[in-house]
Amino acid sequence: MQSLFFITILPPSSVSNAIDEIRKQCALDYKVYSALKPPVHITLIPPFNLAPVLEHKLISSLEQCRNFQPFEQELKDYAGFSPRVVFINALKNPGITALHKILRKHLKIYLEKDPGSIKPHITIAYRDVEPIIYEQIMEAYSKRRFNAHFTVSKFALLKHDGKKWNLFREFESRPQEEQYKMNL
Repeated sequence: MQSLFFITILPPSSVSNAIDEIRKQCALDYKVYSALKPPVHITLIPPFNLAPVLEHKLISSLEQCRNFQPFEQELKDYAGFSPRVVFINALKNPGITALHKILRKHLKIYLEKDPGSIKPHITIAYRDVEPIIYEQIMEAYSKRRFNAHFTVSKFALLKHDGKKWNLFREFESRPQEEQYKMNL
């Protein structure tokens, strides 16, 4: 039996808690609950299946992806992917683009298809949003503002247990320059 994984950025708890309150209010207002299942996150590599015997190799591959510089991630306002997904924009920047590229390179052997370029965002509503409800949510949220920023110095591997997503492991940034200095 295969396990389901995905790779994310988990914002700090202060940002996650604020966004989770927004998700919960949206769920109550529009009766859309699917977005409440995963933790608040920015997807780096979408969900993929993997045989349990390959988990240790996946961890080893992800260890090799720690060579990225920490970066500032800005979150700004709301947008959507019609006809179902409403989200907070996670502005694309060189740091998130570089981390995504590193992950794609090291994980291509585990992925059934290439995830393509990154479109960073934090989902507020999706899957159970009907097109007419999507339009209502977008009309309301397009008038709202949201701003936050945080430093990204790690990424997370999440694993699904059959009911929910759980943090399986985090990978702290270790840029090569720092590794070199530690070896001196």
